[in-house]
Amino acid sequence: MEILLAEDGLHPQKRSNMILPMFRSPFAVALWVVALTSPLQAMRADAFACTQSEVSLTYVRYEFAVQKDAQGVPVMDWKRFRQAPERVVTRPRRAVILENAYLKATLIPSMGRVHSLIHPGSGREQLWINPVAIPLGANNDTGFWMTWGGIEHVMPSREHGTSHALKWDGHIVTDTSQEKRVRMQTVEPLTGLKHQIDYAIRPKDPFLHAHIQVSNPHPHPVRFSHWTTSTLAPGGGRQVSPRTELVVPAKAFVPDERDFNDWMPPLVGPTETSPLKWVGQWKSIGDLMATPLLQGFYGVYAHERREGLLRVFPLDKTPGFDIWGWGYPPTEARMREFTRAIPSMGYIELWNGNVHGFSEEALTTIAPGRTLSWTESLKVVSELELPLMESMAHHLP
Repeated sequence: MEILLAEDGLHPQKRSNMILPMFRSPFAVALWVVALTSPLQAMRADAFACTQSEVSLTYVRYEFAVQKDAQGVPVMDWKRFRQAPERVVTRPRRAVILENAYLKATLIPSMGRVHSLIHPGSGREQLWINPVAIPLGANNDTGFWMTWGGIEHVMPSREHGTSHALKWDGHIVTDTSQEKRVRMQTVEPLTGLKHQIDYAIRPKDPFLHAHIQVSNPHPHPVRFSHWTTSTLAPGGGRQVSPRTELVVPAKAFVPDERDFNDWMPPLVGPTETSPLKWVGQWKSIGDLMATPLLQGFYGVYAHERREGLLRVFPLDKTPGFDIWGWGYPPTEARMREFTRAIPSMGYIELWNGNVHGFSEEALTTIAPGRTLSWTESLKVVSELELPLMESMAHHLP
């Protein structure tokens, strides 16, 4: 079964079927409001659902300063943005919720994003969701990046590419007793590459699976990169905690060659013993890489709540790895770079990609008429034993 989501995220017939009954009685209206606004409800062990819903995004208004260039890339006019009074707005976005006994994932198909990931056992959020998002300058062809939080998939080059700013089409392609699957797709304007992400769950599977496809419809090769960017704050605190541990199956951390990383070298070393594996040891902003990954996964675990995330990916398809942090605690000036909800400890941002690094030289090539595909999977983990590296490995599919 395939359900096409309209511009507001709902199939027109589904929308009318939902709206007409909702005003039949005040009690029905009350139930509708509760369904949209109440916190996570207790989930049955056999819960398995795909539900159309709505989320509210609060952010500093920026759309007026973004225009498409001749190639169709949304580009920020920073002069226009800064000349206007800053105004915070809240806008609804249609969403799709995938849930089973192990996870509750909220997707925003029109943005190609995972907005939320909740552990049903505790009711805690594992991603970072910005209470008041803002645009910040970025080294890409759009000139900006919105600090929404959550998880995104970006192409075709540099940091966050253009995908973060594009409009995506969304479909519910499978809604059966065996699988729930949502498809998000767009065409990257600079390369013309077709970009498709299918998010899927199964009833007795603890992983949220992202089935990724990149297709080249051209008669010539195209150079590109693909990164999955995850802004994380596991444990339900809505911001990253100091005893959040980074679990990276590599021999050693390696600071990127950037001036602001000058505080890092004394702290680098083996990934299992380096102080940099603790978010609370990040003295300032930093961009941290590692020697080649030995296994295709990483973990982020908040010891304060004994909860975290495990991300699994095929190492032969996505060997690239990077970590970004704002320092702990970030200064107020740094906080104001990523949010208007002050104070905020922010998030830790992990990347996995099909190339090493963000330079033009690092780009890979997709042949004419070819489609590249792979699957990345995400799982909430809790109550792990030490050492975490071994515990995380036991949870691999």
